Amino acid sequence: MLQLIFLAILINGSAGYNFHLMDTSAYNRYPPGRSYYLLVVDGGTVYYSGISTESKNWLCRMLGYQSYYTQNTYSYSWQQNFPIRYTNLECAGSVVPQCRYQETANYYSSALYIYCNARSQYGDTSNFYLADRSGAHTQQDYGLLMYNGGTVSGKKFDQATADLICYIMGYKDAMSWMVGRKYFTDQKNLRIRITDLNCMTKDRAFPLCTYGTDAANSTHDEDVWLWCDKPNTNNLVCPPGHRKYSSNRCFECSAGTYSPDPTSSSSCSSCPTHSTSLAGSTFCSCNEGTYMNSAGNRCLTCPEKSTSKKGSTFCSCAAGTYLYTSGEEISCVQCPGGKVSKEGSTAPADCVDCPSGTAPINNGQACSCDEGYGWEWSNDGEEEIGYCKPCLANFYKSKINGTCAACPKLATSPPLSGECQCPSGMSWDGESCMNCQGTNNTAGGVCDCLAGSFWNEETSSCNNCPRNHFSGNFSTKCTKCPINTISVFQSAECSACSKGSSWQNYTCTQCEEEEEVGNGVVCIACPEGFSPLNNHTCSCDEGYGWEWATEKDGSCKACPANFYKDKDQGTCVKCPHEATSLPLSQDCMCPSGLSWDGIGCVDCASPNNTAGVCDCSPGTFRNVESGQCEPCPENHFSGKFATVCKICPVFTVSVSQSAECTSCPKGYSWENYTCTECPENHVGNGATCSVCPEGTSPSKDKTICQKSAVDLLSVGSLVLCVLIIIVVVGIIFVTWRERQARKVLEDIQLTYQAESSTLSGGGKVKGRRCMCPSCPCSEVPKPALPERGKAVEQDDVYANFS
Repeated sequence: MLQLIFLAILINGSAGYNFHLMDTSAYNRYPPGRSYYLLVVDGGTVYYSGISTESKNWLCRMLGYQSYYTQNTYSYSWQQNFPIRYTNLECAGSVVPQCRYQETANYYSSALYIYCNARSQYGDTSNFYLADRSGAHTQQDYGLLMYNGGTVSGKKFDQATADLICYIMGYKDAMSWMVGRKYFTDQKNLRIRITDLNCMTKDRAFPLCTYGTDAANSTHDEDVWLWCDKPNTNNLVCPPGHRKYSSNRCFECSAGTYSPDPTSSSSCSSCPTHSTSLAGSTFCSCNEGTYMNSAGNRCLTCPEKSTSKKGSTFCSCAAGTYLYTSGEEISCVQCPGGKVSKEGSTAPADCVDCPSGTAPINNGQACSCDEGYGWEWSNDGEEEIGYCKPCLANFYKSKINGTCAACPKLATSPPLSGECQCPSGMSWDGESCMNCQGTNNTAGGVCDCLAGSFWNEETSSCNNCPRNHFSGNFSTKCTKCPINTISVFQSAECSACSKGSSWQNYTCTQCEEEEEVGNGVVCIACPEGFSPLNNHTCSCDEGYGWEWATEKDGSCKACPANFYKDKDQGTCVKCPHEATSLPLSQDCMCPSGLSWDGIGCVDCASPNNTAGVCDCSPGTFRNVESGQCEPCPENHFSGKFATVCKICPVFTVSVSQSAECTSCPKGYSWENYTCTECPENHVGNGATCSVCPEGTSPSKDKTICQKSAVDLLSVGSLVLCVLIIIVVVGIIFVTWRERQARKVLEDIQLTYQAESSTLSGGGKVKGRRCMCPSCPCSEVPKPALPERGKAVEQDDVYANFS
């Protein structure tokens, strides 16, 4: 049962607390020594009467002394600066003091002068003390914090508590402390005496502390390691995880090294093989699959059938085996036939027979159980080694080890199940939920939807996310983009609108040119008297840069010290490393040997420099080792003032000392920074070659495919034949028409034998037949033949009647 004890401690005074002592000359006093000293608290004093011997013993111990000797009261003129503020002070407690008191109005007589016995050693083995790496009481100022032969659990440990404990042991303030440090081998076998020790000091004249003695909920992973300050020590001692750099500076140990204790050494120890450490480490952690030997100086490989976590000091043998140790050599030995053991067994006696009605399975890892029941190992101390336990809801019986195992996250199962039901988009493979299209999945089932899509239960297929939505891999739904962001169809993520635009209802709109600036959220007009510098910043006075104070508002802000105004962007930009600037600066001031080029500090040692900077021309770079400007190699390029050459982008090449890269010529392809002419019947765009379709051939420069000459001749021949046919038909038609016209004329010119008769008009026709024989007519002249090509109408043969 957790016990709570109230504790008044003394902090933050000249000795580390509000409580401290002053001698009769009004000087602060500290141990060692024994005399009458005035007890001063918060700039006041304590009324001397009514204080028990136990209380005064605790006062002396909290001040760093061994015990109380005697008390008195004096009255000096300088005491007028220290009025009595506390009365009825009472301190009690077996572990740490529980102090009660009352505050009072100021008065100046009968203040407590206390006389304390000096300490003969640091700590007391019946109370608090520090232990070295052997577990013994040490007079060093650091070690594992012990109480009455056991450890102290520090789940709630803090600086105020550390200061108090150091003073109770006779030290000064705490220099450093850690919770959870493994300090010596037998530490885990010790009893945890004190738990949850903590002192609350905020807004209290006397802090309130709590502690417990029930270690059921505490572990040695919470043991406190403490480093206290010895009085009158001026030599610099660095804390664990550090090394001494100079007479007044400590540096962290670098990664791969460690320092386990406070030290004045200028170096840290290297981690042993198969172990690592972070910067500032007090120990090295053995890699996974290894363990630290008992001496703490080597990481050994775990034997077959065993495992260990990173930082382990031991290996855990698999179920069905036990750990055998011979010196520093260890192995995992299989239990004899018919016997079983739980994981982590350490002796042959841990191999036991299965209960009646069950039998060993999986090489002695468990005992057999009915369907829906799993083997459960009993807790230590119970008579039975284990039993068959019904698998609860959201558990399943594992086919690997025969135990009830929890279903994976989001998977479910009814009681007594042998498998779990996976969430949408996943399928059960016997031990876990797998994506149906995963490379290792053999269970089939639903689809493995990739980012930008989701699993549609209705269609049992992967559907793409709509605009302004996104999804990750294996999603069952698409999520709408956050405010001020957008996305295209089938997106895995959302992005903000570009600079120079605004966002409204998932639409990006460009700002009005030359009138507004935009940050991708809103477009605003520049303040009066200023105009846009670019599409997202307004121009500002010298030394002032544009700043978007919020998503919807911006203004000109003064560039602070160590910033400069970027001339292109119009914003305040932090100076490069080691460069400085005054407030409202346009440039940065570079360290000696470097010069400002407008955007950075450049080494000015180049012989080509004429402007105060290292003026390496485009196509060259500054070699730091030689200090010279050297040409860029093939397929690399650089701009002005370059310190490195960049490799050309894909599908481009360059010659040595190039300022830019160029694409391969048309008719060529690019491969591994080499331009190769396209083969026969291929064309190229400078990146790849492709074969021409059937019936076409490459142009002369191999840039396009065109119809071949044979095909063009065939088409021409066809057209010529058609024209010839048209001409022949035309000639035949014209000839036929002309013949028809001649035949008509020949009929007209025929001479007929006219009969001798008298016409009604008395006229006669000789050698001509009238078209109208019964009518009088006159002699019609013989018509002339028509001109070639001119048609003759039938009317031309009619006679003229009078």
